[in-house]
Amino acid sequence: MVLAGLAGALGWPAATHAAPQGEAPEAGPAEPAPLPERLNLLFLGDSLAQGLFLSLNPVLRRRPTPRVINGTLHATGVTRTDEHDWTAVTRDLVALHQPQLAVFWVGANDFRPLVVREERARYRFGTAGYAEHYTRRVTEMVHHATQSGARAVWLGLPNMREAQFAGAARQLNTIQQAAAEAAGAIWVDTWEATSDAEGRFLPAVPMPATTRVFRAEDGVHFTGWGYLRIGALLFDAAAEHFPDLAPGLGRLTEA
Repeated sequence: MVLAGLAGALGWPAATHAAPQGEAPEAGPAEPAPLPERLNLLFLGDSLAQGLFLSLNPVLRRRPTPRVINGTLHATGVTRTDEHDWTAVTRDLVALHQPQLAVFWVGANDFRPLVVREERARYRFGTAGYAEHYTRRVTEMVHHATQSGARAVWLGLPNMREAQFAGAARQLNTIQQAAAEAAGAIWVDTWEATSDAEGRFLPAVPMPATTRVFRAEDGVHFTGWGYLRIGALLFDAAAEHFPDLAPGLGRLTEA
């Protein structure tokens, strides 16, 4: 099953007869856009982004055009710049690698208090101060990517098995989406793809004659196949919003 990508354009033979007197000749087919020699994809974020990178890397590294770059670090988050400053890390990595596409997926560890070192302050999750500073950091991360010339995609948090964790993830998605889109990133929702028809956590996907597990045992992360399903959402969004990148990405197929 093809999960993402765009079909190549089909060219029709040019007409061989002359145009009638007074009529303009018909235009021939448009030349297909040339493939880029190298398409750098930079993955940024916590263990969710790390799992996505590790699952997509074996698929994409066999292709001539994509170059997949790991900028992820597990057990990190946007809230704790005293532990890992994602704003500064994003700035440095996009300057170093000059990606055409920057993919952000972070937030699984962001329900701790948000630390603002210059204010010597902490803001609890759910407070106005938390939302204000979190928005500012997401904005800066996206701006670093787009100002370097990259396109930016921000993946939303998925549904979580534990109900309280899921509710918090939905709150954080609201903050992330508003900030990321306002800063110029494409928001890719993962909630619907990880929920059943009643909106509950979906651990496995019904398939013809079987059911396939796509969430990890911890109820947060994904199996390798599950990450490929999330990768499909990413590729679909990239193809829709950045069609010039689609030929370089190619087609993502399910194993």
